[in-house]
Amino acid sequence: MLKEDVPYFDLTSSLVNLGDIDAEITFTPKHDLTVCGSEEGAALFRMLGAEPILHVASGTDVPERETVLSARGNAEQLHMGWKVAQNILEHFSGIATRTRAMVEGANRGKQGTEVCGTRKHLPGVKKLSLKALCAGGGYPHRLGVSDSVLLFSNHYELLGGLAAVCRNLAEIKQKCPEKKVAVEVEGLEDAMLAARAGADIIQVDKLPPASIAAIVTAVRNACPSAVIAAAGGINSQNAEAYAAAGADVLVSSWMYFGKPADYKVVVKKI
Repeated sequence: MLKEDVPYFDLTSSLVNLGDIDAEITFTPKHDLTVCGSEEGAALFRMLGAEPILHVASGTDVPERETVLSARGNAEQLHMGWKVAQNILEHFSGIATRTRAMVEGANRGKQGTEVCGTRKHLPGVKKLSLKALCAGGGYPHRLGVSDSVLLFSNHYELLGGLAAVCRNLAEIKQKCPEKKVAVEVEGLEDAMLAARAGADIIQVDKLPPASIAAIVTAVRNACPSAVIAAAGGINSQNAEAYAAAGADVLVSSWMYFGKPADYKVVVKKI
């Protein structure tokens, strides 16, 4: 990340001899937020030869104007790390803050409802995106296609339909007995079909909370152990309603895309 912005050196800082000036840089949020990326910011300044101070760890809720990260060194070192550290803090604190809002909304609807982020984060920043998700109190829905079993329409339409997949569900589960098997559905009838076939997780896509509530009631009566996951269009504004409808898990990409957090950055001579 540092080499993307500073492939060789800081031309401006070198021209005005900032390497001869001792300075301090501070990163302070302009609004209340959930921090993510402060450890990576500190590592950047350490790589540049400066002395970072990690004031606040990722996952911490902080008010505006509280210093999250600072570093001391020569002013050229600090300018080289400035924008990369700021970009990390702003982008990933934004994800963490949105996740926190969604988790709080879900818990108002039903305590213990899990908020899970999908794999729709930007390519190349998976590790930090998942760190931000967890910093905000969420969890990964699927780390990747190697670690979990989720059958959805693109699968069962190739295999003869949902009914055909459900007929073979016991065999699928037998092949990977240590894994939970999830089946995505789009309505009550299909949810009941999957539940009766033994799906561990019924993932319901793009239905309103009232429809989720009806599915939860019906599935619970038929298969009390089944987990109900609601997916599609879920965000901080409607998380409470989906949780109150009885969903055990809320699956969303919403937290990954939005306005970054805003940090004030100050470099001063010491």
